[in-house]
Amino acid sequence: MVYQVGLLKGILEPYRSRYQLQNAEAVTKLGLKLLFLYFLSLIVFAIGGYFGIGSESFSKEITTMSANEFEAAKLLILSGNIITGILDPSIYIFLAALYFWIVTDIPYIKLVIVQMIVFGLQLVEKTLLIPLFVLMDIGSDANPFSLGIISQYFLRSDYFIHFFSEITIFQFLIIALQYFYLKEFSERNNYLVLLMIVLFYLATWFVKAFLAYIQVGVFV
Repeated sequence: MVYQVGLLKGILEPYRSRYQLQNAEAVTKLGLKLLFLYFLSLIVFAIGGYFGIGSESFSKEITTMSANEFEAAKLLILSGNIITGILDPSIYIFLAALYFWIVTDIPYIKLVIVQMIVFGLQLVEKTLLIPLFVLMDIGSDANPFSLGIISQYFLRSDYFIHFFSEITIFQFLIIALQYFYLKEFSERNNYLVLLMIVLFYLATWFVKAFLAYIQVGVFV
């Protein structure tokens, strides 16, 4: 069976996609869909950077900055988002696939395809949040789909508020979709597969919280 990589099919028709991928003897359109994902990622992150999304620490420093420092900080944020738009799919698809390849018995190419599918869902989340953040004039910590708002009532640590704001409804959907694929592809215990997935996302949320915690003004 030849599996034709389809990102939307992988999200909207998971049973059919999983069956075809599980029994695939060859894969087509992998490179084309990878380029498409990189292009979309670059666009989404650049737009987010243009509107200053994810730069709450920078906003706190505005009143203390000169005009030159303000323009330099804006350029730094936009550049950082563009670089992230290229690095994020590389890490999320290839590095994450390598991690799951080490801890499971699933062929690497199938893991890359699964990562492409769930990364597509990540981009859907980011795209939907851009107009929400801009129109409501809120930051990532006030994301209504995350635990960030609730955590602000109980926590005083900015770092852990950033951490809980990374835990969203979409992230639970992504974990569920990833588990749906990997548990059928692996002969290992299902609980172990789920544990490996949860550990991966916990590490991801901790790293993203640390990056959000960094004060942009320090680099200006």
